[in-house]
Amino acid sequence: MVFEMTGESLVLKEFFISARAPNCQRISSDHDEKEYKLRTVISSSNMFGETAVRLDGFSRWKKEERKSVERLLKSIGSSPDVFVDGSIDPGIEKTKVSFELPKPWEEERWIDHGINVASQLQMKATRDSIKRLIEKVGRDEMRILSELEKLKAVARNITASMVDRYVVKDREVEVETLVFTFLSRGSEFLSCFDYRQLPFPLFSSVLSKILIEIGTVLERKSAGNSLSWREVKSLSEATGISTSRISKIVGFNFSGSGDQNTDITAMLDRKKIAALLLCLQDLDEEFKSGDINQEIAYFALIKSSSQV
Repeated sequence: MVFEMTGESLVLKEFFISARAPNCQRISSDHDEKEYKLRTVISSSNMFGETAVRLDGFSRWKKEERKSVERLLKSIGSSPDVFVDGSIDPGIEKTKVSFELPKPWEEERWIDHGINVASQLQMKATRDSIKRLIEKVGRDEMRILSELEKLKAVARNITASMVDRYVVKDREVEVETLVFTFLSRGSEFLSCFDYRQLPFPLFSSVLSKILIEIGTVLERKSAGNSLSWREVKSLSEATGISTSRISKIVGFNFSGSGDQNTDITAMLDRKKIAALLLCLQDLDEEFKSGDINQEIAYFALIKSSSQV
């Protein structure tokens, strides 16, 4: 049976697959000879019994790879189970299942999502406990899952006091906010935190990661156009970058959400991104060798960013 899995929730997709097919093979975008691998799984299933396969990130596969696999899926029987991560040819007989993530600004739905994840782990969590957890790790379902799995070792009934006691606030969540402040406001970001307390290598690492993501978005986004929520979701599916991150990158602000995101893609191009990445590499090396201290590293970054 073919399952067409849509939506952003990787966690709920994993739970769905593991409940139906605990020993599921994977074929992902970086694998060669995808059609051959799928044929092998099908043959193995016919000869030795139930086998399942997941086609990871199917929407991001090359067009010719998708087409060849879709031709094969049209002739598949009831066995094995094939879980397709993304949309497939309407002509293929399939069961559609959707696993949507809450929108970035939907606080109550994120709490509901966290409670659902806890339930899938055979745990019970109060709304206050999930709210505190999200405050500490952000609206990132993989981080929420990871912390719940750790808490499960302590107890299956999770309270806010347990979260306060056992979950450490994710420093990277704070750093990501500072990175976007830096990208949108330049030198002003130094007044937003005590830069003497935030290790420059950590800030540099998060900034580099986000710059690479911005470059990926630039490759697919039309210049000068503001995006609708549907386009944000489409871009997320095509790149594998979360809708929350893309919203911040492209300056998407949902009415009533209180967001004040700035379109970073209007301020950077590929040349500037490359220059900033080279600058960060040089500053990292100088910092680690002891040639510059933390304060100089931050101010040198500000100076370089104003010149690119």
